[in-house]
Amino acid sequence: MSTSVRAVTAVALLIGFYLLAIGIIVGLLALDIALYQASGQLRAGLIKLWALSAAIGYPVVRVVFLTRRRKDDGELPGVLLTREQQPAVWAMVDRISERTGVRGPAEIRLVPEVNAGVLEETRLLGLIPGKRHLVIGAPLLIGLTEGELESVLAHEFGHYSNRDVRLAAVTVAGRRALLRTVGGLHQRADRHQAEEAAKLAAKAEKRLAKGRKPSGEEAGGGVDRVLAGLFTLYAKLYFRVSEAVGRRQEYAADQVAAQLAGRDATASALRRMPALAAAQDFYLSRYATIGWDAGLLPPPGQVYGGLLHLLSDPKRREELAEHALDLPEQEPDPYDSHPPIDRRVAAIEALPDDGRGPGAAGPALALLHDAQRVLAELEVVTLVPEAAGKQRVEWPELVRAALLTRAREAAAPAYRALTGLGLAPTVHGLLDAVDAGRAWEFTDRLPKSDQAAAATGRAAREFARPVLREELGHAAVVALAGAGLAGWELSWSGPAELHLPDGFEDAFDAALNAACNDTADTAPLRALLAGAGLPAPAAPAV
Repeated sequence: MSTSVRAVTAVALLIGFYLLAIGIIVGLLALDIALYQASGQLRAGLIKLWALSAAIGYPVVRVVFLTRRRKDDGELPGVLLTREQQPAVWAMVDRISERTGVRGPAEIRLVPEVNAGVLEETRLLGLIPGKRHLVIGAPLLIGLTEGELESVLAHEFGHYSNRDVRLAAVTVAGRRALLRTVGGLHQRADRHQAEEAAKLAAKAEKRLAKGRKPSGEEAGGGVDRVLAGLFTLYAKLYFRVSEAVGRRQEYAADQVAAQLAGRDATASALRRMPALAAAQDFYLSRYATIGWDAGLLPPPGQVYGGLLHLLSDPKRREELAEHALDLPEQEPDPYDSHPPIDRRVAAIEALPDDGRGPGAAGPALALLHDAQRVLAELEVVTLVPEAAGKQRVEWPELVRAALLTRAREAAAPAYRALTGLGLAPTVHGLLDAVDAGRAWEFTDRLPKSDQAAAATGRAAREFARPVLREELGHAAVVALAGAGLAGWELSWSGPAELHLPDGFEDAFDAALNAACNDTADTAPLRALLAGAGLPAPAAPAV
């Protein structure tokens, strides 16, 4: 079946979706009329049947025909890139538009996702063209070369240069309508089930109060759940047809990208996209938001722009290169609009060598004028409102402060245990507990495993000893870091590295062991802390 035929079939199925809903309603009305005519008079049983028909028909009318997707009255998300401010970006887009013979976008916007796309404001189920918007993900500018970015954008224009995609907007609209319908029916079913469960629970309490057993009846989703199941079956058929159209369109658009930007640049971009998406997720979770709980963010423009630091690190570059070369083999998903990336790459690399190589090797970010300012603007329009209240600090300070906050939070249970013993919640307070023979009292107040909780005598101490050692070492690090005598150093190659005072680490293990022995000796650790510059607390006045 050709892509055009599949697209027309998808449109027919979309029409069939609405006809299915109309058929349910008309069928119910016809049944109600037939029953009335057969009865010849209005009876109580007939009214109950009409009520049942209304209970079935109402959710269909409500969800299918009356629920509409909310239209966003505001602008599209992202930062607008004007021709005057970003001539290099527009020059590339205009060149691609001219070479593909495709009408270019009216505006270009920068977004934070690892994605690019051309959105069009079409009418009449996508048959009447409208204003086009091009969105470019900031990570693409940061992580791709100019040649690779050109192939990505050419792919998007390729969707419009192929006549087979004329009905693409219709298939997307149908997909949204079906998902909205099925989701709406399931939401109604969930609410009905929750209400029914509450009623059954109340009944069960009354029966128990009277000394009777609960009925054991379980709440269900009612007719809404049944209708959701029916429309789900239809949706699966629609998706199998419409997503097959989408997969063929992706292959066709890849061919356009290869013709325009070159085989090697297109294959390279396809290989790097999954690795870039993984790098973006890793960067945002491990670096950009590391200080969120501490009320900190990187400098303006670095929440997204800091990805460049990660991608520039030699070790990370090697990891990403391996990720791009070793694409996992995947089976096509009949409900996915995109073919597996390894198959798309194989199709492009199977093309004859066009002699163009990887294309322009310069970083795509160079196309963006005043990139730091634009990336800072992107943060303003895309980050959650809470971000405005965060303090912006440089990367080294961000990592040190964020990890110190985490270390203090991890030490909180130990500090609460010390406070409960009437001791200072500090490393010196814990050393005082050891000297006073109360170390095992301290560990007994900490969370423990079932096995440790059941142990007694010598066995209990053997379970508690590594816990004491860990908490003592952690408290020492927190004290040193809080005093500015130790801290964590940013590393783009791996986790932040803890740096202790000179010579401290060499004697640290032995001092901890001495403090945790049966015949505990805290003097070595006290001396080590004092030698590092951490003063002991003043003795209380007598």
